[in-house]
Amino acid sequence: MLHIKKIVFTLSLMLISSAIFAQDILSLDSMISIIKTNNPELKVYQEQMKSQDALVSGASAWMAPMLGLGTFMTPYSNFSRAGNQQDGSLMLVAEQKIANRSKIKASEAYLKAQSNITKQLNADSFNDLRALARSNYYDVLTVQKSLDYLLKNLLVLQNLKKLAEIRYTYNKAGLAQIYSMRAKIYETENQITSAKANIEIGKIKLNTLMNRDKSIDFQIDTVQSSKPYIMQNDLTETINNRSSVKMVNEQINSLNLENKMIATEAKPEFSIQFNHMQTYNTNNPNQFSLIGSLSIPIVPWAAKSFKSKLKANQFEVAAMQYQKENVTNNLLGLIATQQKHLMHMQMELNVYTDKILPAMQKSYEVLLLNYQENQEELNTVLTSFKELNDSELNYLNMLNEYYQTLTEYERNVEQ
Repeated sequence: MLHIKKIVFTLSLMLISSAIFAQDILSLDSMISIIKTNNPELKVYQEQMKSQDALVSGASAWMAPMLGLGTFMTPYSNFSRAGNQQDGSLMLVAEQKIANRSKIKASEAYLKAQSNITKQLNADSFNDLRALARSNYYDVLTVQKSLDYLLKNLLVLQNLKKLAEIRYTYNKAGLAQIYSMRAKIYETENQITSAKANIEIGKIKLNTLMNRDKSIDFQIDTVQSSKPYIMQNDLTETINNRSSVKMVNEQINSLNLENKMIATEAKPEFSIQFNHMQTYNTNNPNQFSLIGSLSIPIVPWAAKSFKSKLKANQFEVAAMQYQKENVTNNLLGLIATQQKHLMHMQMELNVYTDKILPAMQKSYEVLLLNYQENQEELNTVLTSFKELNDSELNYLNMLNEYYQTLTEYERNVEQ
C-alpha cells in the first residue's frame, strides 16, 4: 500500500512539473491577435479616437449667454442728491448669440472626419506591427530549423569521431583526422549556441510586440507558419483598400469638409439682447429694450479672411490628390516586383527540396556507407557532409529571404 502511495505521489509531482514547465505553442495568427489587443502603440490611437469622438457632441453647443449690470442715463451728480430726486436707472443686460445651424452641421462633419483619419492611422500602424511580428516570427522559425540541422550534424560528427577513434586503434585512421573531427564538433557546438541565442532574442522581440513579460518562453508553431504565396490579381482594388491609401482619402475628405465649414463663415449670425432699466426713483417708469442683431460677414474687409482659407485648402486638396497618386503608383510597382520575386523564389525553393537536397543526402549516405566498409577516406566523407550542410544552410537562408519578402508583400496588399 505504501509503495502505491509513493507511485501516486511521484506521478502527481511529474504532472505538476510538466504543467509548470510546459511551454505555450503560439501560432503566428495568435501572436498577431495578442498584438492587436495588447500593443500600447495601438491603444494610443484608440484613445485618440475616443477623444475625437467626444468632441463631436460639443459641436452643437451655442456660445454662453452674456449678462451685464450697470447704470443707464445717470448724471454724474446723481447719487449726491436726495433719493426721490435721483435720475437714471439701474440696467440689467442679457445677450445670447444664436448659432447658425449650417455651421453646426459643418463642424460636426469635420470633427467626425478627424476620427476617421485616426482610425486609418491605427490600421496602418497595426499593419506595420503585424509585418514586424511576421518578420521576427519567420526569423525564429528559420533559426529553429537551422538548429535542428546543427543538432543532427553534431550527432553525425560525434559518431564519425567515435568511428575514427575505433579505426585509429587498428591503424586504419590518422590522429590528425580525430583532431580535425574534434575541431568540427566544437565549431558546430558554437553554431548551436549562437542559434539558441538568436532564438531567445527573437522571442524577446515577439514578447515586446505582444506587450508581455520579456522572459516568457514559448514555442512557435512551425507547422502552420509555412504558408504559400497567393497572388493578388486585381491590384487596383487591393491598393484602394489599403489603410495608407484610405488614410489619404480621409485626409482629402477632411479638407473638403473643412472647406464647407469655412464657407459657412460667409453666412450671417444672429444675436438677441434684452435690457431692463430699473429707475432710481418712483416718479419715472421702469423701461426695457429688446434688440436683434445680424452679422454681415460678406463685407470685403471681413470676407477676405475666409476666402483666403478656402483658396489655401483647395491647394492642399490638390497636393493630397497628387500624394495619393504617388502612393498608388509606388505600391503598384512594388507589389508587381514582389510578385515576380516570390514566384521565382518559390521555384528555387522547390528545386532545393525536391532535387538538390535529396541528391546530396543520397551522395553523403553512400560515401558514409563506403567509409564504414573501408572503401572510402574520411576526408571524402567530410567533404560531402560539408557540401550537404552548406546546401541545407543555403536553403534556410533562401527560405528566410522568401519569408521576409512575403512579409513585405503582405504588408503592401493587406489593409
